[in-house]
Amino acid sequence: MARKSKETEAANGGDPNARYPITKEGQAKARKWFERALELGEKRQYDYAIEYYVNGLEFWPDAVEEALKALHGCGVARHQSGGSKPGFKDTMKRSMNDKDPMQAFLNSLWLFGHDPDNLSYIEGIVRNSGRLRAEDAAMWAGGVCFRAMESSSKSGAKQFQFLAKQMEELGDRAAARGEHEFCLAAYQRGIDAYKAWLRRTPKNRDVENQLRDLSTKLTITRGKYQDSETFTDSIRDTDAQRELQDRDRSVQSEDRLGALIEAAREKYEADPDQPEAVKNYVDLLRRRERDDEERVAIGVLVEAFKKTRAYRWKQLADDTRMKQLGRQERNAKKAGDEQTAKSIREKRLGYELRVFKERHERYPTDLRIRFEYGVRLYNAGQYDAAIPQFQAARSDPKSRYWCGLYLGRCFYEKNYHSQAIEILQETMDAYEFEDDELGKNLAYWCGRAYEAAGNTTEARKTYGKLLQLDYNFRDVRDRMDNLPSAS
Repeated sequence: MARKSKETEAANGGDPNARYPITKEGQAKARKWFERALELGEKRQYDYAIEYYVNGLEFWPDAVEEALKALHGCGVARHQSGGSKPGFKDTMKRSMNDKDPMQAFLNSLWLFGHDPDNLSYIEGIVRNSGRLRAEDAAMWAGGVCFRAMESSSKSGAKQFQFLAKQMEELGDRAAARGEHEFCLAAYQRGIDAYKAWLRRTPKNRDVENQLRDLSTKLTITRGKYQDSETFTDSIRDTDAQRELQDRDRSVQSEDRLGALIEAAREKYEADPDQPEAVKNYVDLLRRRERDDEERVAIGVLVEAFKKTRAYRWKQLADDTRMKQLGRQERNAKKAGDEQTAKSIREKRLGYELRVFKERHERYPTDLRIRFEYGVRLYNAGQYDAAIPQFQAARSDPKSRYWCGLYLGRCFYEKNYHSQAIEILQETMDAYEFEDDELGKNLAYWCGRAYEAAGNTTEARKTYGKLLQLDYNFRDVRDRMDNLPSAS
């Protein structure tokens, strides 16, 4: 669906810093494409799904939650199912350097959908969304680009500098529009790119200078934002200003919070299609952690998801329900009602399994989701299904060591004791904090694996070290006492 250059040039009204204009009519057209794309993706017809997402993004290029993330997921699923990469003719036909920014943007998306690991295609989205001034798309693509460069040993100075400059320009445009938080986020992403580049080329004076300059710009911008009267200038009505300040506080009186909820409800009901009205109303309803108010919040979120197909609303609804079930289970335990607690726990686990299975299918490259899904599979005793999730999620530094613990425990439960020992010992050796909860659990389960394998000597040694750290940890004293004497 090619777009004429003149249309694109005029789209931003001549303001070089203006965002690409999105209309309700455009969003409505886009959603029809996205809904069909979602159906095709669920049927594993990935080529058609990608085509439909790209077509819809012409009308709404900033649809990150609604389409860009889903397009990425389709691309990964297509690749995993053996889909071929774009050939020479495809790259010639769909030039990422097209004079028309919109067409170049769409071409980049199509190529990316058919080869989501190709860094040049990801860079094409970053560059062309910036040309188009599709700023939310540019920010999202910048994150995808940064993760791809970090995980690739082939990324060099050219790639890191490209991303840093693109993010700095994105921040500069946001600053010109007065979007301070967006500006700070863009600058920070540029700084992260410089830091990653510097880690690969230590003591590179040129990179250090560029990093210093952008860091200084970030500091100055943050100072201006914090010291200025941005909020009071933008909110002329004193009552509205007080409402905004109160809404952002974590603690309010019951009466004041009730008044804020009522005000937010009125604004939501006046314009239920306004995302900010939905978010504010839901945030306040969730704050007191009351079942009745959370049920209303879930209803609002489900309705927003049905209307917009924006997955973030469903995610928040599911998060609210999971939190609610967890609280109900804890309350039953406190009341000493173990039977009710067990029933709620089973219900919660079943619900969480469905939620994280769906999220994993939607965002198969999100390693944090894979870890959370693996934990639920482990808790359900589905060890064969959990193991691949933890193996993949180990690539994420934030959950690497927890993945090692869970992998070891999965192998232990399957009676693969030598594999459990190898993984747990390797994770223990790499983990720096032997006296925290994770460190002690690694030692405990490694000792259990040695014990189950009949290696009394190593079990005794491992339990002994753990006893020196925490004499009352679990049942380690009893296990130590009950080990057969060394021959």
